[in-house]
Amino acid sequence: MERIEEFRGRYWFLSNFYPLAQPIQGARGLLYPTSEAAFQGGKTNDPRERARIAAAPEPRIAKQLGRRVRLIDGWNEKRHGVMRAVLRAKFSDPALAGLLAATGDAYLKETTTWHDNDWGCCRCGQAKCAEPGKNWLGLYLMDLRTELARD
Repeated sequence: MERIEEFRGRYWFLSNFYPLAQPIQGARGLLYPTSEAAFQGGKTNDPRERARIAAAPEPRIAKQLGRRVRLIDGWNEKRHGVMRAVLRAKFSDPALAGLLAATGDAYLKETTTWHDNDWGCCRCGQAKCAEPGKNWLGLYLMDLRTELARD
């Protein structure tokens, strides 16, 4: 089985930092320029915080802002549902859906070096990252690819 282990270069479109041709609708109907911003905006009920995240000039800044928001109640339990909804919104774009479909049955793995062993798999070399990551982003992308192929 082919493996896609970096969401860069040819596969950058898989990254939540990928700039979208059209903004996607996220939390409370607000439009976001990247799936990263939409996910970060989904963390809070505060309309000012969501607006700041949506207006962030880069996904990196949206992520930083999202780390400082007042989280919605039960965020830990809700975050996976938010991510799945954000990915569905992102890949509702036919061009992106086609690119995702073109990955065939490749195993998708978000390899990181920034210690994210939840959404990805860190290979920074530090002992704290020695265990394989959960790779939720890659798993959800593969699930979505299967779902889109059925439809």
